[in-house]
Amino acid sequence: MLACAVACGWSACSRIDEGESARRAALSYYDCLIEGRYGDYVAGIAYCDSMTEDYRSQMVDLVAQYAAREREKRGGILSVQALDDTLSGGMASIFLEVLFADSTREEVVMPMVKCGDVWKMQ
Repeated sequence: MLACAVACGWSACSRIDEGESARRAALSYYDCLIEGRYGDYVAGIAYCDSMTEDYRSQMVDLVAQYAAREREKRGGILSVQALDDTLSGGMASIFLEVLFADSTREEVVMPMVKCGDVWKMQ
């Protein structure tokens, strides 16, 4: 019985650690977006290493355009908070609340995938 309890407890801790790890990764990618580090944000995409340099550059430009549009429309992103997560194997959905400078809030889901030891955006 004790072994079963320990195994169940370890499994629950492992799930909590993985969820926390995925949430921290998602928040760090949003930090890159907020701070204008668009190349770092794009580097957080799971398949970024297989992108051509031209495609990666286009992705960086798209992210910069999104950030500029949000600054114009809502004053930009002020902060992001992780609300919840769901895990399934090496995949996660991170539920985030994004706070904009005009006080509007938006809930988004960031799909994540585990690449080795690192969570990346899917």
